[in-house]
Amino acid sequence: MDVKTLKYFLTVAREGTITRAAEKLCIAQPPLSRSMQLLEEELGVTLFIRGKRRIRLTEEGLFLKQQAEEIITLVEKTQNQLGKIKNSTHGTIALGVTETCGASILSGLIGDFHHQYPNIRYSVWCGNGDEIREKLEKGLADIGIVREPFNTEKYDHIFIKQESWIALMSVNHPLAQSTEDTVELGQLSGESLIIPARSEIQDEINNWFNHISEERNIFCLYNTVSCIIPLVEGNIGVAICPESVRYTMNPQKLCCRRIVNPEHLSNLLMVRRCHQVLPAATDCFWEFAREAAEHGF
Repeated sequence: MDVKTLKYFLTVAREGTITRAAEKLCIAQPPLSRSMQLLEEELGVTLFIRGKRRIRLTEEGLFLKQQAEEIITLVEKTQNQLGKIKNSTHGTIALGVTETCGASILSGLIGDFHHQYPNIRYSVWCGNGDEIREKLEKGLADIGIVREPFNTEKYDHIFIKQESWIALMSVNHPLAQSTEDTVELGQLSGESLIIPARSEIQDEINNWFNHISEERNIFCLYNTVSCIIPLVEGNIGVAICPESVRYTMNPQKLCCRRIVNPEHLSNLLMVRRCHQVLPAATDCFWEFAREAAEHGF
């Protein structure tokens, strides 16, 4: 009993006659009849009640029909998945990522994925959440890694991790002289602050200070952390950044203090457009990332 014979059997069961089943299968009637007889002999049961006009299934035939449908579904699913694996071993994955998450998340994720799929290539572009959204909408990136706030209404998303906001400052800054690894939000009210340019994050940071009834002096907006590093190293201002900036800063020139009282957290998400048909390699990477997220990366 093979898959081909089971498909023949299911066609006969559905059509109700050998003649119609043979027409459906585009084969001659005698070979199909013989195939069904051999199937009954192999199983040692009678599968059909053969009437003058139609064929009906016996109790054993009904049982085999149920089992055969499950077997065929499993075989087709397996073939489909094997095809995806075969096709996913080559290709290029286009990623748009926020600058700081590249070192903390993407390097480990790509490293693990590359170990399994060494022939896949990557195109990685860095920007803020608004720029990544634009890339996704234009089809210039397949997957984005973004920081909330981010409107996910049109996007499938995977929660990656949560991280704190920190104050990035020169090692010569007075706040850097403390042995504590935290700084209270109120202590930043008198500082020349450098904050992200994204309007949603600007609003969020302004709300932090409003909630504690403190003024703030925002003198510079940044699109990427790298562009304001000289300002911070020169002790010209204190930057409010995601905690993952720790992975890219020079600890001999910069230090960071986690902002507390209150502490503020930021969620990282992996996103793709809803109902988007992704290339096989990219779809495989998405599922790989989903499984990694379930295990906490």
